[in-house]
Amino acid sequence: MADWVLIPCLKALFADFDRIAPSRDHASDGSIGDAAHQHEVSDHNPDETGSVPIHDADHINEVHAIDVDDDLRESDLTMEKCVQFLLARCRSGAEKRLRYIIYNRRIWSASSGWVQKTYTGSSPHTEHAHFSASYATNLEASTASWHLEDIPVALTAADKTWITNTIAAQTKAAIDSRLGEIAKEVLVDYRIAGTTTPGSTYQRNLSELTGDVWSAAMRGTTKGGDPLPPEGVYAQILEDLAILTAKVDALNKQ
Repeated sequence: MADWVLIPCLKALFADFDRIAPSRDHASDGSIGDAAHQHEVSDHNPDETGSVPIHDADHINEVHAIDVDDDLRESDLTMEKCVQFLLARCRSGAEKRLRYIIYNRRIWSASSGWVQKTYTGSSPHTEHAHFSASYATNLEASTASWHLEDIPVALTAADKTWITNTIAAQTKAAIDSRLGEIAKEVLVDYRIAGTTTPGSTYQRNLSELTGDVWSAAMRGTTKGGDPLPPEGVYAQILEDLAILTAKVDALNKQ
């Protein structure tokens, strides 16, 4: 048989099925028809060299139908859900690229207003769903999303764990960031007892008080350069940290 191509819109439909069900079975996937199809009028036949119900305006040897394996191998995603989702879009007018769908002994077609009818063909189409597409040039060429990702499915245990962990991590990061900003804004009048800094007090925020601890430990002086008193510096710093922490907590609850 002469070279043929699958119309772009059905390539996109295959790709959308692969995207929502990456582990799906492909055993019953198909596009061009077998020998039996070649002897009958079918959208599975190339439209320039085979028997087809419609001839489009171009001269490209195209196939206008695909079969998609029924086994999607997803816990809460079935071919029935996919078919009903696409039918709803076709009935609403949101999707215009399909001519008819056959699945599990039923057929729905645009020509009948997408009303469900019993399908009595030789294949019951229980192992795959059949999708026949338009022969209109603009529709067969459209690779727009089929929106299968919008099909509602139940969350798996792994989904729930990922969502919980992600929310927890983002919440912690947001709280830490906000507390850090508050800590920079909250000030306390502060002076280590026994130091000789001019004036009665000077102001420190939370990060600066922590800096005093490091300065005292590493250099033997306060961050401001004052000598340390013989005793009581760490107790004083801890007391002031407790005051600041209380102020931060109070602001954060507002």
